[in-house]
Amino acid sequence: MFSLIDIMITRLELYQRVWREPMVNIAKEFGVSSSYLARICSRLNVPRPARGYWAQVSAGQHMVKRPLPEARPGDEISWNPSDGRCEIQKWAQKTVETPNVTKRARKRNLDEQHELIVDMKPIFLAGNLSRDGSYLKPSKRNLLDLVVTSATLSYALELANALFLAFERKGHRVVLAHQNESISRPDVDTRDIPTKQTLFNNLWSPGRKTVLYLNGNPVGITLFEITDATAMRYNGNGKYIKETDFVARKGVHMDHLHWKSIQDMPSGRLCVQIYTSNYDVKWSRQWKEPRPQELLKKINTLVNEVLACEAEVADAINKGKQHADAEKARWNEMQEKWQTEELERKRAKAIKESREELESLLVRSEKCDRLDRFLATFMKQAVNASEASKARLEMLIDAAMYIEGARPKLDDFLAWKPPHERD
Repeated sequence: MFSLIDIMITRLELYQRVWREPMVNIAKEFGVSSSYLARICSRLNVPRPARGYWAQVSAGQHMVKRPLPEARPGDEISWNPSDGRCEIQKWAQKTVETPNVTKRARKRNLDEQHELIVDMKPIFLAGNLSRDGSYLKPSKRNLLDLVVTSATLSYALELANALFLAFERKGHRVVLAHQNESISRPDVDTRDIPTKQTLFNNLWSPGRKTVLYLNGNPVGITLFEITDATAMRYNGNGKYIKETDFVARKGVHMDHLHWKSIQDMPSGRLCVQIYTSNYDVKWSRQWKEPRPQELLKKINTLVNEVLACEAEVADAINKGKQHADAEKARWNEMQEKWQTEELERKRAKAIKESREELESLLVRSEKCDRLDRFLATFMKQAVNASEASKARLEMLIDAAMYIEGARPKLDDFLAWKPPHERD
């Protein structure tokens, strides 16, 4: 059985093990099931032998060993058998840009879909709606970060697909972040011009963030539909319509029946928000469409502007790391100071307790000495006393010694603990 200690098994180590002996044996050594170990191999992108591989090897057949693919940013690269934790690939890879795409190749790429976009439309449409009845709230959580209405969903998926593919053609991976990826997603404020007033809308948020890796640095991506402050008029049955669409009946003054208000209504325009964070340092930037479907026409410009933020992203992450290191150092200093104070407190307590116990032994001994001297005086005076007086004197001596207590013995002093023997 594998000892449950804090040890990380790397992809390479796991790869070498699964191609050297059956997974049942390895799983038994790690204290897990073979099916669980197979899922770990899938998570770490470690190829494993197919069913019947070891039987064919035993029969003397020459089997081909599948190579271990190179880890990319965002991939899990190690596994801890004791608690299931995984580490994430962090370092940057060399950026490899694809050559310019010709018009013919661009036409062939129109139907190409990024892995995060495949079959997403029915999943988003099958969910619920936000409190105001407009924004989609899919029931699943591990989806790309998209906050839009049903009317804008198709265009949003098209924009996200073009954006993600453009990033990956330039060598920057876009994936759903691992749960251990420590970047915080800022709240989505759909208002075109945000105000200090709190936005009360239960918008959907993903369980795992959509992350672009800019040369190894994680950058979150959110696409959301912008809302405009729109004049609305109450039209009965709990519904409001746009002021521009309201038509009053002729000859009837309806203003006292149809209340007016300003509400944030979806505009069909999208905003691309990127963000990153490390410890207490947060960074974000937005690109908003002035008109619907404007960003898709300028996808190359958008991609280049996002990639140009690489230095800002790296700077924010490094500042956060510096703050985290400084806070850790401050915490360690506080811990050392607390430990020193705690040791001093325990030392003072031990000295106090030892002194009190020793004082108790001394007091008892001195009292017994005083009592002996006190009683000796009466015993000398009672030499010529009557038998009745002597009998009463013996009774009083016994009572006095009983009340005062026994004199400390050697065992009492040996049981005393000096300060250094106390916890």
